[in-house]
Amino acid sequence: MDTLSRHKSFLLASAVLLLASIFSPQTDHPAEDIVPVESHIKPEAILPTTATTSHSMDPTTAGQSNADSKALNADAGTIPDDTKLDPNCVFCQIVTGEAPSFKVYETKHSLAFLAKPPVSHGHTLIIPKYHSRTLTDPGLPDEFLADVGPIMKKIAVMNGEESYNVIQNNGRTAGQSVHHVHFHVVTKPVDEAGRGLILTPESWPSYKMTDTEYAQDAAQMRQIGRDHGFPGVTA
Repeated sequence: MDTLSRHKSFLLASAVLLLASIFSPQTDHPAEDIVPVESHIKPEAILPTTATTSHSMDPTTAGQSNADSKALNADAGTIPDDTKLDPNCVFCQIVTGEAPSFKVYETKHSLAFLAKPPVSHGHTLIIPKYHSRTLTDPGLPDEFLADVGPIMKKIAVMNGEESYNVIQNNGRTAGQSVHHVHFHVVTKPVDEAGRGLILTPESWPSYKMTDTEYAQDAAQMRQIGRDHGFPGVTA
């Protein structure tokens, strides 16, 4: 076969293959086994973003109605209407004024007061005015959590020390002693090595203070807050 004949045969075969590919029925390729990432996220693991979508898992508050919650804060004046409080929780009782505390700072969503007993002077607790045992159980609404960060910074200024720790424990095995979300702002005085955060439970000693000493510390912190123009400093 000469060269021209071979070229003609090649072109004819190519044309036949092209027409066959166009008119042959199409077959579906097997789908790739790809699982969307979202399918691995359990609905109950998604934190609520509003106060009205969360409910406490604490059996002491099971079945508590919105009316009950509102009754708790009826006279408080600075508590969000859509919050949820537990009448059996000591921190909720501090929020409503039923339990005493040495307050140093307050906003609509949060309250800061001196820890009893403290591990260093100015040791302050910041709590949301919403009952959640931990950050995620049942889930602290974002607007309450967002309020805490700026208060941490103000308390750090008000306690008058350059060195300090911010601590937040979730669950008893993590060191949480009161089942209401709370943040510690703990001073670390330079000249008192035994005070402040020491990173073992056995070596974190507390000490006793009289109410007079508490009142003096709270007054001093409030004065520093007023000097800085912090609007949430309590009277």
